[in-house]
Amino acid sequence: MQFLFLKKIRVVVSLIFFLFTVFVFVDFTGVLASRLIRALLYLQFIPSFLKFIDVISVAAAGFLFILLITLFFGRVYCSTVCPLGTLQDIFIWINKKIRIKNRIRYTRPQNGIRYTVLGLLVLVCCFSSIFFINLLDPYSLAGKIFSNLLRPLVYMGNNLLSRIFQLFDSYSVYSVPVKIFSWPPLVFSFFFLTLIIFLAVYKGRWYCNTLCPAGTLLGIFSRFSFFKIRIDETACTSCGNCVKACKSTCIDVKEKKVDFSRCVACYDCFASCPEKGIGYKTAFFNRKERKEEAMDAGTIVTNNMSSRPLSALSVLCGKNEFPANLSKRNFFKTTILGTTALLSAKTVFGESAGSQGISAVPVTPPGSVSIWHYTANCTACHLCVSVCPTKVLQPTFMEFGLSGMFQPKMDFHAEYCNFECVKCSEVCPTGAIFPITKEQKATLQIGTSKFIKNICIVVTKFTACGACSEHCPTKAVEMVPYLGTLTIPKVDEKICVGCGACEYACPTKPDKAIYVEANSYHRKAQKPKKKIGENKKTMKPTDDFPF
Repeated sequence: MQFLFLKKIRVVVSLIFFLFTVFVFVDFTGVLASRLIRALLYLQFIPSFLKFIDVISVAAAGFLFILLITLFFGRVYCSTVCPLGTLQDIFIWINKKIRIKNRIRYTRPQNGIRYTVLGLLVLVCCFSSIFFINLLDPYSLAGKIFSNLLRPLVYMGNNLLSRIFQLFDSYSVYSVPVKIFSWPPLVFSFFFLTLIIFLAVYKGRWYCNTLCPAGTLLGIFSRFSFFKIRIDETACTSCGNCVKACKSTCIDVKEKKVDFSRCVACYDCFASCPEKGIGYKTAFFNRKERKEEAMDAGTIVTNNMSSRPLSALSVLCGKNEFPANLSKRNFFKTTILGTTALLSAKTVFGESAGSQGISAVPVTPPGSVSIWHYTANCTACHLCVSVCPTKVLQPTFMEFGLSGMFQPKMDFHAEYCNFECVKCSEVCPTGAIFPITKEQKATLQIGTSKFIKNICIVVTKFTACGACSEHCPTKAVEMVPYLGTLTIPKVDEKICVGCGACEYACPTKPDKAIYVEANSYHRKAQKPKKKIGENKKTMKPTDDFPF
């Protein structure tokens, strides 16, 4: 049977998913609806798995569909849906075109590394830490590359085009600000991209078959696939063309066998065989072969494949109390993780962070429920950073602790949180940020504003200001009499939602006279006495002194 059409289908499907994913991360126009973005991310294996554990819903069960496809045809996910896999395929294709010496040959599987990495990942996840997922999940890694490296280049290209158009009195292309506030994620993304290019050129899909947890897990399931790629021993002439074409280095032409646990279903071997002696066959092999595969599969430590504990999935946006349905075991694990994040934040900012106009704990986005839930579920894919219209969400380095490396935070020194925006909650693929409505966000308190009187310019320079009050959407910050005609800010924490508009608008530098102190657990604020948005001054992201 001829299977040449499968490669063409695979190439088309993988490019559609890849280009769509790239566009989601670099788009600054917001042209794609959140529902369409969620549909794209539905089939991303690890994010879908993490979200399913939290919400236990068919709407988050895309990983089950991937497992079903794997049990039929092998690791199709790795060759079509995974953006990092397609990125490697692009570099491999470029390598063939420019004729760099191809060193990709059959290699023995690195089972010791593969299953050790997967076992450690599962073990760490049992304690609600996703440190290894942040560093190894292919979707999250691709997201970091697109968001931290490609997105700024797209922005700069757009701005250059905008200036060229303006020379001809055309303003159809508008300029957008390029904001990179955290260098560690940028350096990490560049380092990993360089590593991926090197491995793709000289080792093919080595990363997918050695370090990638999704690849290893799907490889285990592919051992039991109903259809497997096999070599027809009667037709094979041992020419070795399939070995040279195999990106996964999993074809042993001497033994005329394919290590299907490492095969990523790219189908390049189908077209390379002059005798058409390689293709899919059903899993009904002879008894000896089935016995050998069973022995291989038996070496895998399957009892480590326990699921992550449930997180605070049922916490509603309006609740102040600790979630009642959170199990004691899960409470213990998430408390350990959250405490680590809190201690790490104090290490980064210092015990006196509050007196310096900096929150002692990083502020997490609306819908993230708590720092415990957020750090236990965010894989740092940076999609929320890409879609945030004001760019208040910025990547961190170690501010959430080691397990929360590169997870985004609300950076109110950089920007403010748009009062009516819920974009990040609509696109989060892992459930680290639950979907919320604009009505829920209006009274969702992610933090409270704190005023430091002794560094306010009203006190230090006897100058009228009031920028914080002018830009507060709920009027939680009001100006009260101070000296003579001067007024000074006063914060009503009951109606403050922690949007950060006051902190962003405050002109004092480097420390802010008013800042948002994070709520470890998000609370419900009281409705403001005045109508929301009344007398609120509109800020532009490009304003240097916003009042």
